[in-house]
Amino acid sequence: MTESPAHNNLSCPLCRQPLAATAGGVACGNNHSFDRARQGYLNLLPVQNKRSRAPGDDAAMVNNRREFLALGHYQALSDAINQQLLNHLEIDSNANILDSGCGEGYYSARLQQALAHLQTALVSAIDISKPAIRAACQRSKQIQWLVASSRQLPLLPASQDAILCLFAPTSRDSFANVLKPDGLLLVATAGEDHLIELRELIYPEVKRRFFDPTDSLHPAFKPIETQQVQYRFKLDNNRAILQLLAMTPHQWRADEAARQRLQQTEQLELTLDVRLQLYRNVSAQSHATDATL
Repeated sequence: MTESPAHNNLSCPLCRQPLAATAGGVACGNNHSFDRARQGYLNLLPVQNKRSRAPGDDAAMVNNRREFLALGHYQALSDAINQQLLNHLEIDSNANILDSGCGEGYYSARLQQALAHLQTALVSAIDISKPAIRAACQRSKQIQWLVASSRQLPLLPASQDAILCLFAPTSRDSFANVLKPDGLLLVATAGEDHLIELRELIYPEVKRRFFDPTDSLHPAFKPIETQQVQYRFKLDNNRAILQLLAMTPHQWRADEAARQRLQQTEQLELTLDVRLQLYRNVSAQSHATDATL
């Protein structure tokens, strides 16, 4: 794999010193070294930072998500994400963008394609799941794929122009630290009616609500734009329906009766309802204000 200039924005997950490229991976000045896997990714999640032996999605969940997304039903959502980001991003010659919680890399790869005309723009993508990152490596060799935690991002401070956090946990302090001053954070969350038809097959009573991350991101991030992406799509076979279930949190909550109903469902028309909320990193401004008090 051709070495990328991206290595100079990586930091050691053990001591936070900069990582530099070596013959087989990366290393810091304190002699902490990390080998590159044969698939092309770097594992920057030390064992002491794991909460379980194999954190994140397993291989079966990753494969279900990859096969479902290949059907194209979420392509319009991906286009909207890329467009909203590019509408607000002031890209210079060394733009760096992070996809935090990238899963098997669908959105990361489509973002990289949207930035293909910018030769020096770099997309990095992290996920805590090793099977997810292994699968993601098959999508693009231009992306810097990392096994890592969003709570302890292995990136240098103020090294990123933008962060995508799509259906993944936000980490206010970690995001603010690696973003440049005034850098962008785009968060995608499920809207009130997202997959409402699937939820009605699973739950006796469906609660129409959505999670707004604004309070949890305050005061480091200032909201600047909210966009709702909503459209309908149809699944015409049971395999696709079960794959969709397997890539959502609902798979853990469906009881046996709900699973039986879904096993017998051959067609399902669904609503995609996603909120795209764009924020600006104002943490440096907050710190400057605090210092004057």
